[in-house]
Amino acid sequence: MRRVAILALAVLVLTVTLSLGLVDRGIAGPFGLTMGMKPEEVGGKLEKRAKPGVYQTTAVPKPHKFFEVYYLRFGPKTGLCWVMAVSKPVATSVSGTELRNEFDQMEERLTAQYRKGKRYDLLRDGSMLNQPKDFMPGLQKQDRSLTAIWSVKDGAVMSNYLQEVWIQACALSDEKGCIRIWYQFENFEQCEEELKAAENAAL
Repeated sequence: MRRVAILALAVLVLTVTLSLGLVDRGIAGPFGLTMGMKPEEVGGKLEKRAKPGVYQTTAVPKPHKFFEVYYLRFGPKTGLCWVMAVSKPVATSVSGTELRNEFDQMEERLTAQYRKGKRYDLLRDGSMLNQPKDFMPGLQKQDRSLTAIWSVKDGAVMSNYLQEVWIQACALSDEKGCIRIWYQFENFEQCEEELKAAENAAL
């Protein structure tokens, strides 16, 4: 009985210290970023965006040459809870061959790291942009989407407090696209609640 009580106390102490940021949160995650980081801990210049808690930067602790801009979301208490990186523009044909190749390569890398993921290559019902040559126009008009998702709840193997990872193809024009990748940490829901409460307090 005493052992159970001691174990319960140890779990409680660990939970509290993690929430207060009193212990090391482990090895840095994507781009050298870790769940719970504060804006001043990121380094580099952060530009505040219109959306609450979101900052934009071109400098992260461990940048990747394929990506050129990073968006970070912070909760007032929870700290960093979400990261999105956007690639440099990818020149492609209207059929999206080159963009799809870049997507496939990134999907392979992430599958090697997180194992089980799900791919969604979708066309909106009734869309007239249903031919191979319509891939990029379809992305632009949001008639088409190309996404892959790795999630703990679906069996992905995550570390560094990650909950979900997404990649998505995006169109900048008929012959130019990009790849977005975003990471959602375990504190994301709490972070959203904090930001929503802070926004509502301004009313």
